[in-house]
Amino acid sequence: MNVGSKAIDVSGFHGDVVAPRTRGRPARISRERIIAAARTIAPEALTMQKVADVLGVDPKALNYHVGDRDGLRQLVVLDVFESELRRVKIPGGGDWRDVVRAYVHALREATIKLGALAVAIHLPGSQGLGALDPVESVLQALVGAGLDIEQAGRTLTFVTELAYAAGRDALRMAENPVHPDVPGISAALRSAAADDFPVLRQVVAAQGDAGPDEGQFEFSLELVIAGLEQVVGSQSGNTIARRRR
Repeated sequence: MNVGSKAIDVSGFHGDVVAPRTRGRPARISRERIIAAARTIAPEALTMQKVADVLGVDPKALNYHVGDRDGLRQLVVLDVFESELRRVKIPGGGDWRDVVRAYVHALREATIKLGALAVAIHLPGSQGLGALDPVESVLQALVGAGLDIEQAGRTLTFVTELAYAAGRDALRMAENPVHPDVPGISAALRSAAADDFPVLRQVVAAQGDAGPDEGQFEFSLELVIAGLEQVVGSQSGNTIARRRR
């Protein structure tokens, strides 16, 4: 998987093919054409001017559709999330564990594809309704498993943040595979007695060699699943107890 600073893949986009405008009648601007143009630009280089250059128009022509650069970035974020989530089949009516895993993996992959734009992530508004379908699927699966609405909502928030963090970690590791905390802790350990903190020394050595994301994402996800199984089991036990009264 390439998580470097490259333009976002547009192979799954179904909008108009964008080409620089030649002389003659001005190009027609639409939300779809703006997205197609933006996705040909490396995320860290995305600006109103660069998109306007691809479309062959004045940057002011984009204002009606995206407002400003933040609006442009969010438009691309929503498009990437919708495209990525459409590729992933969220199991309907299946085991809630499979639903949660599919959702978290899809969000992580979308975050990686966003690259520098990952900082612009937040839940979509009315223009991003397509990205809400898997959210609803996860909530229905959790409620169906026995969680109440509050528990399901808190679980959704937690696993969403897990996916975002894992995606950002993967992007960071593409630049530097060593966790940023490891050098500082290593320096502190060198000043301590040789027999102090023996387990911590082993952990730091392992992370320094492999990087914190080697298995960390899957471990974190399975830890969450195991915790949820305990909550679901507790809820089921309470329901049975109430029925026996």
